[in-house]
Amino acid sequence: MYDVQSIRRANPIAHVIIASGVELRRLGRRLVGRCPFHTDAQPSLVVYPEDASYFCFGCSAGGDVIDFIARLNRVGFREAIFLLLGASIECRHGIVTRTVKTWSGFRTDPPSEAEARVIDAATAFYHQSLWCSPSALAYLALRGIDRQTARKHHVGYGALGLATHLRRRGLHLDAARSVGLLNGRRESMVGRVIIPEMQGSRATWLTGRTLGEGTPRFMNLRVPTPLLGLTNVDAQDLVIVAEGVFDWLTIVQWGLPAIALLGTRISKHMVEALGRFRLVYVALDSDEAGQRASAELASALGARAMVVALPAGIHDLNDLGRSADGGQAFERCLELANDGKGDRWEPTDEPATRQAA
Repeated sequence: MYDVQSIRRANPIAHVIIASGVELRRLGRRLVGRCPFHTDAQPSLVVYPEDASYFCFGCSAGGDVIDFIARLNRVGFREAIFLLLGASIECRHGIVTRTVKTWSGFRTDPPSEAEARVIDAATAFYHQSLWCSPSALAYLALRGIDRQTARKHHVGYGALGLATHLRRRGLHLDAARSVGLLNGRRESMVGRVIIPEMQGSRATWLTGRTLGEGTPRFMNLRVPTPLLGLTNVDAQDLVIVAEGVFDWLTIVQWGLPAIALLGTRISKHMVEALGRFRLVYVALDSDEAGQRASAELASALGARAMVVALPAGIHDLNDLGRSADGGQAFERCLELANDGKGDRWEPTDEPATRQAA
């Protein structure tokens, strides 16, 4: 059982919404800002601090702080509770000044050097552990991710023993706690498939996905969430934007340049980062949230963006990757996305024909 009232009191709704990246301005006793759940040209999100609630007059989303976190992260009630229980926000005179030890994507300060070393060492430990875990390898195979792709992108498995590994390397366990790899003495990522963000040969971030239906389904580090894969996309000509980590692994397994948003929230930072590409193929999930985010991102990027419609009955790119001719089908989707704008997509001889083993 959870003490919901205590959780609400410990996480003032205005502070949490500001910490999530939404700019709020005061209007009498209320606060207003642009809603993160839809394309909000005119600020339609209203926050009521006295009632600890919010409501959007544009899309009718509303509720308490738990509902806000659940919608923002596309998780259920219990997972939202888990995320809030991990939050700690520093506030001064009613204004959020810094977010630390917080939930996925809301910490704004980069990891310290000690934290960075711990993240890199943990990724290496988890990657070595993957090859000793039949259950993790079977899960990757089920998701259509082959061993070559797992090896190339340092995919891992959260085996027990991380704390001992870090001690032997002379690394600080406090740094591991501050980024969320340890929770007291408990190792947070145990039993999860690990997908890291690599900058060259060094890991800078990671997320862990449960093998089953446990909660929370994904657990991110308490450091800023990246655009997954952005630093390793060499060409500045075109890129494919996916939604989740397994969608991203599917595309890079086809040998195509890709990044993942790791959700459906579109930020100014994302739009600016994608501005370096001449063409951006937006291939998010086919559900309502994915379609809404696709339209928002395409609108922000203008003519350089083309929204990719997935085949009927396919939910996301990882679903498509597990089909018999997923790579070829995706190439056809890219060609159709041009929508008469010219033959912009020119598939190479290499990639999308390779299917997961």
